[in-house]
Amino acid sequence: MAGARSKPRPFRVVVTGGPCAGKSTLCRLLAARFPEAVLVPEAATEVILSGQTPDRLGQEAFQQKVYERQIVLEREALRRGAFLICDRGLPDGLAYCPGIFQRLGVSLEKALRRYAVVLHLAVIADPETYRLHCAENPARREDHARALVLEKNLRKIYSGHPSYHFLWGSLEAKFTAAVRILLESRRAAQPRLDFPPEEAD
Repeated sequence: MAGARSKPRPFRVVVTGGPCAGKSTLCRLLAARFPEAVLVPEAATEVILSGQTPDRLGQEAFQQKVYERQIVLEREALRRGAFLICDRGLPDGLAYCPGIFQRLGVSLEKALRRYAVVLHLAVIADPETYRLHCAENPARREDHARALVLEKNLRKIYSGHPSYHFLWGSLEAKFTAAVRILLESRRAAQPRLDFPPEEAD
């Protein structure tokens, strides 16, 4: 239709990292810093708190539930705006269940293209500080050694993304770096997606 305005393409930012790395807190801080952004909550936490745990379902079935919930959450968020800040992304499930994408018939390459920027937060370095921090989150049961393994897995999964950033230090340092990266990314380039918005989920 002549004169009709095209839909803006999604600009999804995924905030990933091992357990208790500060992802949810950073997402909330970024959403406050960028009021036009829509915050997408962590799908895995929602699934766990609904009673569908990995112990109950098995890791593969659990990760499928998380994947499906992530799709729904991102789709719902896109109705409210094109700039999404996602607390974890679709590829995160591979860190916990390497065969999940094969089961779902999904390619990592397409899942990565979904996101314009990847912000990977380092796990808390001190084991005791990590333990105390995770005690506040009933959905997190991984010990510090397991958290570091997951961090390594996530780095391997996401590091092939053209706008991958590994952030470490205090939460304030991570926030400062994340704001700079997002300002530069949004100013410099459109999200590089190989499919139109209606096919993005």
